[in-house]
Amino acid sequence: MSVSFYDFANLHHAEFKDKVKKRINDIIDNNAFVEGEYNTKFEKEFAQMQKSNHCLLVANGTDALEIALNVYEVGPGDKVGVPGITFYATAEAVLNVGAEPVWIDVQEEDGLLCPTSLKRVHEKHNLKAVMPVHIYGLPAPMDEINQYCEAQGIKVVEDAAQAQGTFYKKDSPVGDSKNLITFSFYPTKNLSAFGDAGCILTHDEELAKKVIVNRNHGRGDEQNMGRNSRCDHMQAAVLYTKLEEIEKFNQQRKEVAKMYHRALEGTPLKALPEKFIELSSWHLYPTQLESVEIRENLMNHLREKGIGCTPFYERTLSQEPALSQYVGEDEIAKKFAGKTLCLPMTPFLTQDNIDTVVSEIKSFFAKN
Repeated sequence: MSVSFYDFANLHHAEFKDKVKKRINDIIDNNAFVEGEYNTKFEKEFAQMQKSNHCLLVANGTDALEIALNVYEVGPGDKVGVPGITFYATAEAVLNVGAEPVWIDVQEEDGLLCPTSLKRVHEKHNLKAVMPVHIYGLPAPMDEINQYCEAQGIKVVEDAAQAQGTFYKKDSPVGDSKNLITFSFYPTKNLSAFGDAGCILTHDEELAKKVIVNRNHGRGDEQNMGRNSRCDHMQAAVLYTKLEEIEKFNQQRKEVAKMYHRALEGTPLKALPEKFIELSSWHLYPTQLESVEIRENLMNHLREKGIGCTPFYERTLSQEPALSQYVGEDEIAKKFAGKTLCLPMTPFLTQDNIDTVVSEIKSFFAKN
């Protein structure tokens, strides 16, 4: 039995495709290509889902990060704390606004930004902003981060690219904070477009106005230039259609995570702490192995058996050649990197699918 890593076939089922085609045809007939009613509808309903006052669609998740930094007036000469493990777009956004990334170490048990490391790094480097990442769909420890950053006057941009539907705590979804929160709607995300799209959430009316100006060439503020980061109307239509099913699918992902947690007990794979079951959006299901070599061998074994799996993340940001000159703390991150293997995680996995994956994992370790 093969097991898909993303399972786009079930995600884009016949009823969904018919609805999207009709909405796209309406857009074509009305020549409303750049922005339109689906942008407005999505922004309103996604903001409600995440308990935020404002959702502002932009062209992609990286633009969302850069615009958020611009809105906070982060630029040349400023230092921005970035976790040692994340997708390099987080640091790329810092560099693209002219600032300098400074590495903050991660927590050993989950790979999330470590508040204790944040304090040490700020004391040494005087950060203007910090960018905690809700990696894999897990909520970063925002209570501690926000408390410290508010006291120190540090701006916070939450990178929630993988966290559509993630909760900080019960009844408090990512988005329900004083910070600027950015999302990506890349096609592999829980809530995804048919191409690139992203958004920024904020409770603050004035910050929302600045995002609106920045994403549309600076129009509305003659003193400042902006950029072209409008979300295409067709992508907004896709997102709005998928929004109708996202909460159901996220709940199904949680049930899959529970099945994995039970089935993996007693295996050499280290699963995430139980506390994340109801909080994570389970964009990915990451496990940790003892070494890079074991991770590589297990990954090859599973793929040979038709089971989709992917390594996240193989290197820390400081180990990326283009970022090796920047400093900070990432000793735990370096121990964490390269040992993570993400197992198939979709809303459509059955107990039989889970049993197949775990059976092959056990078979691999029985022979090794």
